[in-house]
Amino acid sequence: MSAPLRAQRRTLALAGMAMAGIFMAGTSAAQAEDGFSYEGNLTGTFLAASDDRARPEPALSGDLFGTYAFGDFAFVGHLEGSTTPRANGVSSLVPNANADSGSALNGVGHGRVQLSEFYLQFGNDDVTAAVGLIDATAWLDASAVANDEHGQFLNATLVNNPTIAFPDYTLGGVVALEGHDAFPGITAFVGSSNGLADNPDADYDELFDVGDTGKGIFGALELQWAVAGLGETGAVRIGAWTNTADFARLNGTAGTKNNYGVYGVIDGNVDELGWSIRAGMADKSVSPAAWFIGGAVEHPLGPVTLGLGLTHTAASGDLGAGFSDETNAELYARYDAIEHLHITPLVQWTNNPGFDDTGTAIDESVFIFGVRVGVDI
Repeated sequence: MSAPLRAQRRTLALAGMAMAGIFMAGTSAAQAEDGFSYEGNLTGTFLAASDDRARPEPALSGDLFGTYAFGDFAFVGHLEGSTTPRANGVSSLVPNANADSGSALNGVGHGRVQLSEFYLQFGNDDVTAAVGLIDATAWLDASAVANDEHGQFLNATLVNNPTIAFPDYTLGGVVALEGHDAFPGITAFVGSSNGLADNPDADYDELFDVGDTGKGIFGALELQWAVAGLGETGAVRIGAWTNTADFARLNGTAGTKNNYGVYGVIDGNVDELGWSIRAGMADKSVSPAAWFIGGAVEHPLGPVTLGLGLTHTAASGDLGAGFSDETNAELYARYDAIEHLHITPLVQWTNNPGFDDTGTAIDESVFIFGVRVGVDI
C-alpha cells in the first residue's frame, strides 16, 4: 500500500472514530456539565457573479464539536467536512467571496471529512489554556458582529483580518487570562507555522513534521479591554504576531524572510445596533496584504438581522504591475425561519479580486449575489 493511501486511510479512520464517539457521547448526555456534549451546524451556499466567467457555485459544509468535560478539564474534538469547490467557480475567481468554501480539502483540492481540531482544555474562571490540534482564529482577532461565516458575513475579509498570516488548524497551545478592573485580558498563542491545509498533501503525517525545512512557528500576543463607554459589548483588542516560516520576497529577490504584523479590533453597540472596526499591518515585502481596515454593523429587526460591512485591503507595492488594492462590501439579511434554521440572502461587491486589477480572469469590479441556508444542531 502506498504512503499517500495509508495516510488517507488513517485520516478517514480517525475522522470516523471521532464522529462516532461524538454522536454516541452527545446523545447520552448532551446537557451534562461534566460528561459529553455536542453542538454543530450545516451551511449551504449558492453564489453567482455579475461576470459570467465565474461559474455559479453551490457549496456545502458542516462542523461538529464534541466535548468531554471532567472537572476543570475537557477534551474537545472538531469534525469538519466540505464539498469540492467548483473549477472556475465564484470562490476560485473571487477568493474572498466565500469564507466557508473548501474549508476541508485534501492535497489535490477535493472536499473531504477531517478531524480539524482535537485538544485538551483546562483552567478556571480566571485562566483558560488549551494544547493540541487547534484553530488560532478561534482565540484571536475576535469580533461580536463579524466573525462567523455560518451566521454573519460570508466575505472572508469580514471574518478575520487578512493581514494576519494565520496557520490552518495547527499543533499548538494557547493561554487566555481574564481581565480584571484596569488590567487587560491577555491571550498568548504559540503553534506550528504550517497547519493541516498549509502542507502540500494536507495530511496528518506532514502536520506532525513540524521541523521540516521552511517551517517555523506562529506566535501571537493579544490584549483585551472591556470598555463600558462603547456599550454592553464594548471591547478593544490589540495584538502582535509573527510567523517564522520561510516566506518568499514578493519583489523576486533571493532569500526568504519571516512575516510579522500588528492588528486591532474595536467592538461596541448602540442599543441593538452592534458595530465593529478592524485594522492591521504586515510586512509588505512578503505579505500581499500590506495593511487593512474594515467596519461592520449588525442590527436585528424581529426575525430578520441585517448586516452591512465594508473593508479595504492595501496591496503590497512589491507585487508590481497588475496588482492594486482590494475593496469588499457585503449586505445580508438573515431570516430566522424556525428554530435552528436561518436563511440569508446576500449581495457582495469586490473591486480588484485577489488584488488583480487587469480584468483578465474576472472583471475588476464584480457583484456577487447569493443565499446561505444554515442549520444549527
